Amino acid sequence: MGSPQETKPSRPKWRLYLLDAALLGVLFVGRASIADHYHVPSGSMEPTLAVKDHLAVDKRAYGLRIPLTHTWLTESEPQRGDVVVFDSPIDGKVMVKRLVGVPGDRIAFDGEALLLNGQRVPQEQTADGARLELLPGAHHALHPELDQGPAMDEVEIPPRHYLVMGDHRGNSADSRVWGLLPRENLLGRVVAVLYSSREGLSGTERWWIPMSTDEGTGVDPRLTR
Repeated sequence: MGSPQETKPSRPKWRLYLLDAALLGVLFVGRASIADHYHVPSGSMEPTLAVKDHLAVDKRAYGLRIPLTHTWLTESEPQRGDVVVFDSPIDGKVMVKRLVGVPGDRIAFDGEALLLNGQRVPQEQTADGARLELLPGAHHALHPELDQGPAMDEVEIPPRHYLVMGDHRGNSADSRVWGLLPRENLLGRVVAVLYSSREGLSGTERWWIPMSTDEGTGVDPRLTR
C-alpha cells in the first residue's frame, strides 16, 4: 500500500505580499537612482536626438540621490559636452539638453557659434553634409542651419551651476531663456539612444546608438542624419 502523499505547507500570504513589495521597492529605487529610460518630446536636440527617440540614462553618472528628491548623497562632476536629463528650473518638467558650460567657464553665443573662455568653438562640415561642433572633449552634430539665435552675452558660470543648450539652437528653450541649471536639478547622463524611428535608419541601425565614441573625438554617423 502506498503512503498518503504529503502536502507542502502553503506560504503565508503576508510573506508573498512582503516579497512583492520588496521587488517593487528594488525596481523603484533602481529607476529613481541607478538607470532609467526616457523618450524625446521635442526637436530641440536635432539631429543628435529625434522626436520620440528612446534614451538610456545613467542616473548614477553624477552621484546617488535620495529617490524623488534633489538631495545628493554622493556627487561626481558632469563633463562639458554631456547630454543631460534634468528637471526644468521653470516648471519641473523633465528636459534633455547638452551641457556646454561648467563652473568657471566664460560662455557666450553669437547666434551661430559658441565662444568658450574667449575662443570661438570651431565647427566643420563633413563629407555627407553634417555640421559638427568641435566642443573640447565632445565633438557632436549641430542642426545644419547656421543662424541658430537667439544670441547670448558672455556669462561666467558659478559653482554648482551649468549652461545647457539644444543642438538645434534655433528651436531650443534653454539656458539662454531661463538661465543656468542648478546642479540639484540634474537627473542623469544620456549614454545612448535605445531605439530610434528616425528616417534614414533601418534594421539593427535603430538600436543602441551611443552618445560618444573614441573618447569624444568621434561622432556616430547615425546621430548626424
